[in-house]
Amino acid sequence: MMPSIFISMEKLNNIIRLCTQGNEAACKSLYEEFLPYGYGICKRYQISESNIKDQLQIIFSATFKSISNFDASKASFKTWFTRIAINKIIEEKRKYNRAPIQEEINDYDMSFSYSNQSELDDNLDRAYIMDILSKMPLKYQDVFNLSIVDGYSHKEISEMLGISIGSSRIILNRSREWAKNALASFLKHS
Repeated sequence: MMPSIFISMEKLNNIIRLCTQGNEAACKSLYEEFLPYGYGICKRYQISESNIKDQLQIIFSATFKSISNFDASKASFKTWFTRIAINKIIEEKRKYNRAPIQEEINDYDMSFSYSNQSELDDNLDRAYIMDILSKMPLKYQDVFNLSIVDGYSHKEISEMLGISIGSSRIILNRSREWAKNALASFLKHS
């Protein structure tokens, strides 16, 4: 999936090639093309509006600094960029020791289950789902995003966040239950 409907893979590859040569116009073009996508990643990982600009600066700085290492035979540029963005976000969170994840997480009521998928599809749109998920407790968000949205393994998550694999599994299970309950609550009230 390309970040924009207006750019072809050929054009993107040309822009990347020019960026590796230090072409400022190409760098600006790549920045403008991936800015909305980078912004979305920041929002998903709960970077506050007041910090998004700084976080995007860090992400794009790292991207341009290492763009000569990009290898299209190993991954798409979008995948490569996503990995840089997530790593930089987690690095910044660690730097400020924001809400460290602990192995023990308080239990809460997980008794409600919901199985009517067609009603869920009819009543929810992507923006509302993202809004619900943005309210997920901070202790769950990073693991949920890394696993469910970005497809990282528990081993990778444990290394990225400095937690055990078991903690990653526990947190993911609880975040899934939280999300399921939040969506079910919406359906009860809609």
